[in-house]
Amino acid sequence: MNRQFALFTILVFFTGLYLGTLRIVIPVIERQLEIAIALSTLLPLVTFGFVKGGFNYLAGKLSDDLGRRGVLIIGWILALSCITLFFYINVYVVFLMSFFLAINQAFTWTTTVTSQIDISGKNRAGLATGINEMSGYLGVALGNVFASDLFSLSYVFLTIIALTALILSFSAMETKALVKDPKGERVNYISITGISIAGLIEKFVDSSFFILIPTYLLLRHYSLFTIGITVSSYTFTWALSQPLFGYIADVTKKRRLIISLGFLLMFLGFIHYLSFPILFSIIEGIGMGMLYPNLIALVNDEVHESVRGKALGYYRLYRDSGYGIAGLILPLFYSILGFNLTLFLVGIFQLIAIFFIIKNKR
Repeated sequence: MNRQFALFTILVFFTGLYLGTLRIVIPVIERQLEIAIALSTLLPLVTFGFVKGGFNYLAGKLSDDLGRRGVLIIGWILALSCITLFFYINVYVVFLMSFFLAINQAFTWTTTVTSQIDISGKNRAGLATGINEMSGYLGVALGNVFASDLFSLSYVFLTIIALTALILSFSAMETKALVKDPKGERVNYISITGISIAGLIEKFVDSSFFILIPTYLLLRHYSLFTIGITVSSYTFTWALSQPLFGYIADVTKKRRLIISLGFLLMFLGFIHYLSFPILFSIIEGIGMGMLYPNLIALVNDEVHESVRGKALGYYRLYRDSGYGIAGLILPLFYSILGFNLTLFLVGIFQLIAIFFIIKNKR
């Protein structure tokens, strides 16, 4: 493996590690401040989704105009700044933490995946993205575990993560230099909007595992251990399967087919979910593994490499805004339709997403 590619894989692992740790730290702080349950459930997800979505686009534009490495470094400087907020804990600071976390994730994750595609080239974009996303989400899982078991050391851990990643970022190469004809094209946003809408829709599944499924299983008196296994079976299946499906799509040139099968599986996984929660969580994970790296690679297939950053930033603007939209409407669906029908409706959305993938085909 190219040494710089390996370095970006390590850096996105730190990005996930930082996210996973704060995903535990922020809810604990909210409980300590006695913030209302409804607000504490929605605030991080909605804030994170919309802010990260907007800054994803900005990160992509800046990475094309100014370079990838500078944006990466700014992202880790912001991460260190976020840690200083722990000395002034209150309700407003919790909001600012979610805000800074979203910007950090936008600037560091967007630039690492763009840089890895720069290095691998168009023909290996699926595999490169799969490795990037796998490394990042394994970091998220490990951060969850660390913060859960050693919460009192979380602030120290976050400081070490951010400082180490910042230092490593200075040794990362400027992969924009690998792009041929760097000022040769403009982004045809119309050509990638359908794919971007599909990316937004798939975030409803991830949001379900974030806020809906754990809360409902807890109300049904499932043990914390069972809930943890159920949710983590989805996350680990998703993370570990991405390089495989990205590689298969690169080699077979069947990217749209694999993405469509992924959306179909995610529909099937939400039919009578409570009958076999762990099994259906694994099915959801396989479906997500099929489409998550390949949607990014499909956007990359559609555009000139000179505008790769802007195009991926535009896609990630839509995709991660899906967190915010889902955070607003999933609780509404649940209150009106109940748990099973809400998941079924989320599944129907996944079938609709296939239309955007097929319609986009040139």
